[in-house]
Amino acid sequence: MDLRQLRHFVTLAQTLNYRQAAEQLHMSQPPLSQSIRKLEDDLGVQLFERDRRGTVLSDAGRAALESAKLALYHARQVQAVSQATASGELGRLHIGFIGSATFSLIPKLVQAFRAAYPAIDLVLTESTTREICAQVASGDFDAGLLRYPVTQATELSITPVEPDRLIAALPAGNPLQIKDSLQLIDLADQPFVNYRPSEVPGLHALVVLACQNAGFMPQIKQHAVQAQTLVSLVGAGLGVALVPAVVAKAATPGVIFRELTDTQHLPQIGIALALNQHQPVATAQRLKELLLKLQPMG
Repeated sequence: MDLRQLRHFVTLAQTLNYRQAAEQLHMSQPPLSQSIRKLEDDLGVQLFERDRRGTVLSDAGRAALESAKLALYHARQVQAVSQATASGELGRLHIGFIGSATFSLIPKLVQAFRAAYPAIDLVLTESTTREICAQVASGDFDAGLLRYPVTQATELSITPVEPDRLIAALPAGNPLQIKDSLQLIDLADQPFVNYRPSEVPGLHALVVLACQNAGFMPQIKQHAVQAQTLVSLVGAGLGVALVPAVVAKAATPGVIFRELTDTQHLPQIGIALALNQHQPVATAQRLKELLLKLQPMG
């Protein structure tokens, strides 16, 4: 017994006419008759009978029909599920993301991705750029949204998806807030809150380098991991900070944001998508395609 025979049986059971069934199956009547007889031999029962009305289902045939339909349905489901999974339209997608991706990118991405791929189970885990690189490389994350430029060596595929820039965060009441914009050198005498070098080495190094390029070494008094934590510490009056501009989308009491005009000293930053090019995941490729549509980088 095979699926082809079951398909022949169901079609004949629905038409009760060999000629019509053969036409629907795009075959001639003799092979159809032979297939039905072979199926009956395999099952050891007679599926069809002849009476004055023509071909009719036997009791065994009527009993077997629903199961045969169900078997064909499940066979189609096997094909559909396997094809959808292979094409990245079904399955699970585990994404690691940095905290600052939640200000703009994550809300747009989740809404668009669920609309485009409702059959994919989306799992999001907040982490740091360093940890995301490690987890994507190991396969624990299917994809990562991390801070670029990535300063550590990696074999991951890194695709920028959201450009950004560094701006100054000042505690309310700081004398510098009277200026509409600042130069980095204006911050030379200020205590700094910066990223913890052991966990966020990339942004820590970029902030220090930007200050050095402007002619001073920042007086770092406090470290933190997430951008929003840095901003909160600035609001508490512990110092100033250089943070991604996207952070300013969320109002933080006690914090004033100012643009930096000496852009020649500032690195190009943003959020990038990290994929494991040695272990490609189909759902992650769908994510990349969608992100590039949402966030064209020009």
